[in-house]
Amino acid sequence: MSDFLPNASFATTARSKAAIFTYTQSYYGDIIEIQGKLSCNPEIYTRTSNGTTVLPISEDLPPKRFTPLATRYVFYLDDKNRLCDTYFDTQWHQGSLVSKNWVAAPYSQLAAIQLTNSIGANFICVYYQDTADSGDIKQVSYSHSGWEAGPPPINDPPLIRTSLSVVAPEAGIRSAVSHDSAAPVVFFQYNSLGLGSSQDLGDDDYTIYPIQQHTRAMSAHASIAAVDDGKNCYLFYTSDDNSVQQMRIAATGAIHQPVSVGLAMQPIPASPLTAMMFNDAPGTIILFCLLHWATDTKSTDKTNIYAATLTRRSTADADADNWNVSAQGKKEKQKSDVEGVTAHASPSLWRD
Repeated sequence: MSDFLPNASFATTARSKAAIFTYTQSYYGDIIEIQGKLSCNPEIYTRTSNGTTVLPISEDLPPKRFTPLATRYVFYLDDKNRLCDTYFDTQWHQGSLVSKNWVAAPYSQLAAIQLTNSIGANFICVYYQDTADSGDIKQVSYSHSGWEAGPPPINDPPLIRTSLSVVAPEAGIRSAVSHDSAAPVVFFQYNSLGLGSSQDLGDDDYTIYPIQQHTRAMSAHASIAAVDDGKNCYLFYTSDDNSVQQMRIAATGAIHQPVSVGLAMQPIPASPLTAMMFNDAPGTIILFCLLHWATDTKSTDKTNIYAATLTRRSTADADADNWNVSAQGKKEKQKSDVEGVTAHASPSLWRD
């Protein structure tokens, strides 16, 4: 039996290529942190520590089984579906978020981001679906003054139990409405199964990103992951055949149609996706997904998190869609093993 929940959510975050953190849930419900880094040439993910318990289920606010996770601190839902947080300062501490008694829908996913505003102050935004029948997407934020409710919810409407992923408001995706232009951009799936975002085009008209090829259409309840380097926003999602697709939105707002990432092994159905890009290496993306067997033994009684490293072939604009996947790193969800393996093929957040 695996030491981890077989289809648990996970969240990833990084300070740099040398400090990558992954959070997931143990078979008994504890939230676990696994640390790793990119190393070697070509770069692959390797473990730097065994899994450590961030939040045991014996705490006053234990996480519910199969809780969604989002990082920056670590955000999760308790067994009453209340938003909760824990943060690291010498050791892990329970945060104050639960005192707001904000309740998410039982099916809600979570996304979080930390940004710096125009006067240099840091703030955190957390996104979730509320308990309304329409599954509205709500934002709450944290700054020096504490936790506050955010702007009106997104109710365009989103798909019930949509995946959520959030990035900074860069050119090409930021809101066209001036008072929202500094707001983070959250990506989600509409109830029509299209890909959308909180980029407000005015008159309550949110953005939808058309996918022209039917063979690359988003699957129902597709997993979504987004990263942005300031010039391009890269969106990853799962299509009907369960393969991972990559779409690019340029700084001009131009939408470049998706291409298959071409992983050597496709994720298991309903696998989460997370992606990260590094300030010290903007030409590198790590993409995380779940597999249901281990490549070394072909065992089917384990669930594994795999980390595929995507490297841009050059910094030329013409190569913005040309990426190599030089390796896949394996984080075995048993005994907290994390190691790298070489393969050939074509969440965000760090701890404070």
